[in-house]
Amino acid sequence: MTEQFLDLHTHVVYGVDDGARTEEQMRAMLDAAAANGITTLVATTHATPGLEEFPQERYQRHLDAAQAYCQQQGYGLRLYPGAELLYNPMLRDAARENGLPTLAGTDWVLMEFLPQTSAKELENGLEEVAVCGYSILMAHVERYRCLESRGLLEKLKARYPVACQMNGSTVLEPGSFWKRRRVERWLSSGVIDVVASDAHNTTSRPVNLREAYQKLKLTFGEETADRLTGRSGLWKEFRDALAQQKTT
Repeated sequence: MTEQFLDLHTHVVYGVDDGARTEEQMRAMLDAAAANGITTLVATTHATPGLEEFPQERYQRHLDAAQAYCQQQGYGLRLYPGAELLYNPMLRDAARENGLPTLAGTDWVLMEFLPQTSAKELENGLEEVAVCGYSILMAHVERYRCLESRGLLEKLKARYPVACQMNGSTVLEPGSFWKRRRVERWLSSGVIDVVASDAHNTTSRPVNLREAYQKLKLTFGEETADRLTGRSGLWKEFRDALAQQKTT
């Protein structure tokens, strides 16, 4: 099977958040993504609906420039719009009044919380977005301290239309002994649905799906590695469905 990784969480579009700062940095990230075996990439710029206006015109213009660059370079890399939504008290009202930016025009939203968010606030946030008709991909679940409570993440997945994303950097370097134990338990049990890079640059926070895939394959087997990187299962179906649509 050729490498065809899906990266659902990146900050590649320049000039709109703390990811790529310049067009040159964006191009370098796209070069790295193509070299890393990524064929489908969602550009999930930070957004706080209800609190700050999203720079939609600039985002779309820079996303178009990114797609044009990939085509010019002959990369088999499809780019799609998206956003990483930070939960805040105004998010539900924003969802009801204007809708939320989704992953590639689907009903999926990428949603993050502050690391110190309580279990109650996290569940309330999931419920508020779910009742508006969205499915939620919860970003880098390994960051949230409340989820250290054993079994809580599984309970939330059972109650709400939630999938869980882990960063590739966590797969590669889990951290402390106890965090490593938790990460390994989540990966082996299937509670994690997708691994993504959360790439912001080409140095400290680069694309890393090939490296993460290799470690996942070595540790948990090829079937798990394929499922978590969009080469099989739900997220391959997601990627294949996007391929039938027109890009950006």
